[in-house]
Amino acid sequence: MKNYSIPKLIAAIFTCLFLSAGPFLSLQAQEHEDHDDHAEESVPLEMQADPHDDHAEHDEHTDKSAHNEKDDDDHEDHAEEEGDHGGVIELSAIDIQDFGIEVQTAASGTIHEELRLQGEVKMNENRMGHVSPRFTGVVTSIEKRLGDLVKQGDVLATVESNDTLRPFQLIAPLDGTIVSFHITPGESLEPGVVAYTISDTSVIWVDLRVYQRDLPKVHQDQGVRISAGHEYPEAEGRLSYVGPVIDETTRTGLARVALPNPENTYRPGLFVIGNVLLDAHKLPVVVPRTAVIAYGDERVIFVESEDGHGFEKKAVIPGQGDSTHLAIKQGLSPGERYVSKGGFFLKADSQKEDFGDGHGH
Repeated sequence: MKNYSIPKLIAAIFTCLFLSAGPFLSLQAQEHEDHDDHAEESVPLEMQADPHDDHAEHDEHTDKSAHNEKDDDDHEDHAEEEGDHGGVIELSAIDIQDFGIEVQTAASGTIHEELRLQGEVKMNENRMGHVSPRFTGVVTSIEKRLGDLVKQGDVLATVESNDTLRPFQLIAPLDGTIVSFHITPGESLEPGVVAYTISDTSVIWVDLRVYQRDLPKVHQDQGVRISAGHEYPEAEGRLSYVGPVIDETTRTGLARVALPNPENTYRPGLFVIGNVLLDAHKLPVVVPRTAVIAYGDERVIFVESEDGHGFEKKAVIPGQGDSTHLAIKQGLSPGERYVSKGGFFLKADSQKEDFGDGHGH
């Protein structure tokens, strides 16, 4: 074991202490530097100096200005587009045909005062026939039944006479449709019993009821417009008969139209409205009611554009009217080409454009 003097021992102790403290001091210094760095990083961004701050602020101001200018441009473009709404509607020839658009030239016409009457379709009794057996007999065969179309002379049924036991036939007395049928095979028929009723419905009767206060206005041969609702086409005829008596129950008179009915559109039993045409007034511009379209608070007619390749709406002021036509007081001139039918499609197309959807044609 070595012997150390006190001074040397103290020096050795200090040397050991210094060597032991070195790493600790280095660590403290490093931590101090890290703390300074962390402190610098913890400064809020808005407190840190940035040599590009002025440039960034300028760019932000520039971006906002550009954005505002773009918004203004977009608003102006949108306003300009809105200003274009309600312009010319261009349609292809196929669209015009598919949607049933018809065009006419504005001209003078006649507006009638009308008397509106309720009525009913009846079978034309002048064109009806009843078929009965001449002798008592038993039905042996049936050739025609209810609803069948027959020609004059067609065999309807065969009956065997009870007296002679010989067959005889029931024959159609006219062309028409069997509207009543009352026999069965093996049935015994008596003379005078109506087995068939045949009616020619190519001309039917429309019986109109006239209140006594209106009877002085109604005369034979006046024109009448017949309607039975949107499902039926309107028809026109003339009064063929005005009854001389008043019905005691209804207190109405009878006015009858013999109406041609070649397509069997109007069937007996159908309720109808008859507009009797009274006084007529000639006016400068008259159009079908189908030409005048309600558009918001206005009434409009779609007219051909100047180049003839489209249609545009025109506000009009209607005047006198009847059940089918309207006079135009203002907005449409004689000679102008206008849409007389199919304007509702153009209205829908125009409204679609007003909502910003544009044309799909």
